[in-house]
Amino acid sequence: MAEQFKNLASTTLSADIDNSTTSVGVASAMGFTGGDFRILVDSEIMKVTGVSGTTLTVVRHQEGTSATAHSNGAAVKHVLTAGALDAHDQNDLAAYDTFANRPAAGTPGRIFLPSDGLFIERDNGSTWEKFGPIWPMTPPAAADFATWVNQGTASITDNKGAIWLYSPYAASENLRCRVKAYPATPFTVEMIFLPNVWMYTGNIAMGLCIRDSVSLKLTCFGPGGSSTDLNIKGCNYTSPTSLSGTPTGWPSATHFAESSLCFLKYYDDGTTNRVISVSVDGVTWTQLLSIARTDFITPNQIGMFVNSVCGNSSPYADIGMTVLSWRQY
Repeated sequence: MAEQFKNLASTTLSADIDNSTTSVGVASAMGFTGGDFRILVDSEIMKVTGVSGTTLTVVRHQEGTSATAHSNGAAVKHVLTAGALDAHDQNDLAAYDTFANRPAAGTPGRIFLPSDGLFIERDNGSTWEKFGPIWPMTPPAAADFATWVNQGTASITDNKGAIWLYSPYAASENLRCRVKAYPATPFTVEMIFLPNVWMYTGNIAMGLCIRDSVSLKLTCFGPGGSSTDLNIKGCNYTSPTSLSGTPTGWPSATHFAESSLCFLKYYDDGTTNRVISVSVDGVTWTQLLSIARTDFITPNQIGMFVNSVCGNSSPYADIGMTVLSWRQY
């Protein structure tokens, strides 16, 4: 229950209690109608978890104090303790749970952070007010993706909790990839990133890649296209510098909103298919492709890439992306 507080609340015991009593009679309930709150009786702190009339249900010897016997008429004082403040911080100010488990509104000032929702929510005392949107993140680290593929002049850095993957202009196809070992199947990866690019041209610009380190083949998914036609694209490469074509069954029109967050989901069921999906909010997903696991490539690596191929050597053609989240499950 939410921790409660009242100013100058006190009463007295209405009967003797021993060192194990958990139903404590008092002269007055001090205005409390339920738990949780803390009381001090002599030198023992008790946590009150329920109130019925003038009977308090308590948990004894809290916060390092000892349970002892107390006499009828002993002072009972509501107290602010370190444990009460910790409970207030944890339960009232910032609750973290699934959206379905959001508590009922009624405690002004509480903040609710849904693990699977879209908004920060604030309890105004009667309803939950929404602020946002937000997305739960699993921030990656550059060291998680230890292997470069065709690095060239590309770079990767940890940047304030996210990854910044960058590649200067290239005159021809040049995937710059950072990869790690392919996980045991089945598995899912959800990737959230911010494209940072002023000019789209050529083929895929950035996103998620899978690779076979034996054949050197790659398949890449992400936003790319020309300056007038931005798409979520899928491309097969026989090497980081040789485009082969699009994966079997890739849809022809998958338009992308420039400068927005990009959500990609990759799923390998371990037996039959690899599946690529996209989302605009990280909650509702649209499947773009389900393809046989052995189509074009049998991957043993997975990671991220940028491809700054452009017919213009302007610095505006440099490509980068901020990878905010890489959630694998």
